[in-house]
Amino acid sequence: QQQSRFLWRHRCFGSGHYLRNCWDVCCLGNLYGRTAASCNDNRRGLALFNKMAVVKQIRSLVIVGNFFLLDATLGKLCPGHVNVRGFGLASLVPTGWMTLDDFESVDVLNERKVVPKLGSRAYFSEDCTGTYNSSQYLAFNLLGKSLRYTTDLSSLGCGCNAALYFASMRHNKQPSECHDYYCDANNICGQSCAELDIQEGNRYSWHTTLHGKEDPTGMGKGYGGGGAGWSGPRQWSFEEYGPGAGCIDTMKPFQVSAMFPADQDCKLSGIQLTLSQADHACQLHLDIETYGKMDELSEALHAGMTPVVSYWSSDDLGWMDGMGSDGKGPCNMDNATLCGASASFSDFSIEDIVGSSCKASLTSQKPAKRRTKLHHASSAAPVRAETASTTSGDVLIEDQSQGRVGISPFPLALIGFLVGSTATIAVLAVISFARNRRMKQVKTGAPAQGAAGMPNFVRPASSNNLLPGTADEVQEQQETPPEVQPQM
Repeated sequence: QQQSRFLWRHRCFGSGHYLRNCWDVCCLGNLYGRTAASCNDNRRGLALFNKMAVVKQIRSLVIVGNFFLLDATLGKLCPGHVNVRGFGLASLVPTGWMTLDDFESVDVLNERKVVPKLGSRAYFSEDCTGTYNSSQYLAFNLLGKSLRYTTDLSSLGCGCNAALYFASMRHNKQPSECHDYYCDANNICGQSCAELDIQEGNRYSWHTTLHGKEDPTGMGKGYGGGGAGWSGPRQWSFEEYGPGAGCIDTMKPFQVSAMFPADQDCKLSGIQLTLSQADHACQLHLDIETYGKMDELSEALHAGMTPVVSYWSSDDLGWMDGMGSDGKGPCNMDNATLCGASASFSDFSIEDIVGSSCKASLTSQKPAKRRTKLHHASSAAPVRAETASTTSGDVLIEDQSQGRVGISPFPLALIGFLVGSTATIAVLAVISFARNRRMKQVKTGAPAQGAAGMPNFVRPASSNNLLPGTADEVQEQQETPPEVQPQM
């Protein structure tokens, strides 16, 4: 079969002009179940199509339809960009493309808020192309810098976990069992690497944890967790952190600040975390300064680590939010079915720590480029195109009265497909009509004339099939190509 395809291609490109057009139509027709053999029986119709320039029109329509279909697919696979103040636009790459039946993406709103849906995970990247490539993942060096963002955990109860962390994914060259080059300290996808958990939590518990590559337990602080014979961190209490708590009321969004202090040699000395809320005077603090693998984490940060957001649930999250042996933890039972549809992270910024002696560069990578999209603010406003930008300032694409409104690519893809299909059917119908007319002329003994006086060519008896029956016939057709009149 492969040999047949090769010989047919050779016949089309190696013969007269009409056969090259024949090959064009058959290539298009093969998209809709046609075979190249139909070209041999429909030369008269093809000559007519050349005059009408239908081939180019149909091909263009199909290409346009496929373009919108591809754009719609990428729109589903690639949720968009988020602005990180101090860097610029970062593209979000969600996991799960290899198993689209279970695929859960994240939403990106107004280039400032990332909304992971339950069961999703996404990576900050230079670009999102629909193909996983570890070299495109962002690699931030946070030594001597601070990270700030806002999170909303109000719909996350016991058994829910919204996480923001950093992993050495850009430097992992193994696709992993998740097919997206994911790695972490717990070897979730079969690949281990250093991991910095800035946040793992819900509205009842919070953990910040440092992990070396081979240390799944790590060193953590915060509030919540425990089991029979042990208790998790208790730096805070439910009076300070939780629904209606005095410092951080988790039923409302609150702000997170994570500092990565380093000495003059840019060696990490620890992590300092602060939670604050606009309408509360008190703040919650965590300092993790003693960890046996701090040098390993310094090297990982110097090489650059990829920001990751995720949201998942389990009936076995007692290690994070359980009551523990002391009975002071927040949750006596986890129920994954009660987790909200999504969590959120927004208003990202990275800046140098004031007075830090470590002056490391954040990254040598460039911000993502925004793809041109069509939006309209209201029914009375004209459609406008948003052009690419790599600025690090605030970017807001939104009409305050209508919200962000886009022209959905799915209807356009459907229209393109229907138009292309209809036009293709019309082409095939005319081919069939021309063929039947020619066959009728042959049966009545009338000479069959081609379009515009073009003579019809007589095939060898063995060429009723797609290919010549022997190699000699192939050679004969190459040596004596059919003569055709030049098209005007």
